[in-house]
Amino acid sequence: MIQSINNIGIAVRDLARSIAFYEKLGFQVQDRDEETPAASLQAGHAWLYIFQTSSRELAASRAPELVQNPPGIDHISFDVPDVDEFYDRLKDELTFEEEPADQSWGARAVSLLDPDGNRLYFLSPLKGA
Repeated sequence: MIQSINNIGIAVRDLARSIAFYEKLGFQVQDRDEETPAASLQAGHAWLYIFQTSSRELAASRAPELVQNPPGIDHISFDVPDVDEFYDRLKDELTFEEEPADQSWGARAVSLLDPDGNRLYFLSPLKGA
């Protein structure tokens, strides 16, 4: 029986740039593989395995409107204690797609794209939900 996701692997064009980006989000490098080149990053219980690809092509662009996108992994969502605090702390360093907003499904959310165009959501429960 599956218990949890062990890690999410993300192909990146520039490993150093991606490490710096994910460190701004609160991830810490736990392991480096200079041969691949790759790095394992951790924030809380979330693990990413980012590796530098030799391809220079970006993945197909995906729209924020989920139902219009082609099949495949669409986004990664991370829980944060307070999405507004998270946004306020990083808004001058990173480009968010919008300001935090309440969602009908019970969370307050904000999103941004990583350096390779992967959409990342940051969520916290609605107060009183």
